[in-house]
Amino acid sequence: MSDVSESNDESEIVNEPEGDPLSGWSRFAAGVAGIALSGTGAAAVFITNNQAGSVALILGGIVFLLILVSGNPLLSFGHGDTQMKFATKRRRERAIEEAREASPQEARRALDVLRTVDPGAGSDVNFMQTSALVYERLIMAELTRLFPEYGVLEQGVDLGADLRVVTPDQRSVSIKMKYLTQKSFVSAQYVWQLLGMASISVEGHLLVSNRALTRPAAELLSAARRRGIKVEFSRWRDEQDNGDLHEAVSALLHTDGGAL
Repeated sequence: MSDVSESNDESEIVNEPEGDPLSGWSRFAAGVAGIALSGTGAAAVFITNNQAGSVALILGGIVFLLILVSGNPLLSFGHGDTQMKFATKRRRERAIEEAREASPQEARRALDVLRTVDPGAGSDVNFMQTSALVYERLIMAELTRLFPEYGVLEQGVDLGADLRVVTPDQRSVSIKMKYLTQKSFVSAQYVWQLLGMASISVEGHLLVSNRALTRPAAELLSAARRRGIKVEFSRWRDEQDNGDLHEAVSALLHTDGGAL
């Protein structure tokens, strides 16, 4: 499966506490408590000299009203910094799990929606791994549609490539996918890995990513092709990039020495 190796450059992700969404009765109770505390605090401002206590009552009422509106339990309330954390992790994990079970197209839409409504999901390791898995499934589905007369085979973890396209006369192309969620470009490091695979194989090798190559990576790839090494790169983001993907695979399949 394509990896998400750029996540090591990001700040360490701290696991948030989990919590289930509140029931209707719990939200009703939180609302009653919020109104009562807020009302008591507001009244206390005018009839007592304990302003700190009045403010605390009002803040407490606001907290319960926030619980009523959000439907999530309060997991943390820090005094001084006044930080509140609501349970979003379990809801996020449930959405990610559903995406893993859905078709590639439905999974992509679900992950896009999740990223929109929950921006923090983009830095979640589980989200990034699922996005890479869905990306691989999308490309496999598109290759199967683009080359219906060929075999599109999923490779094992230890074989280097993620997919292999095989023709009836046993010509083949190995495909390595790099789905990047944080970095903007595909570095020369990934091209060197591709060249390493190509140096011990007679078949063509294709690197596919949702990001573009850096200039050094593009120059390295061009130099390798000029030396006769059967390597190509295709940037694939969605179905609009199918033409480039088809061209790259076809070019590698029709070079000399592509037989297994």
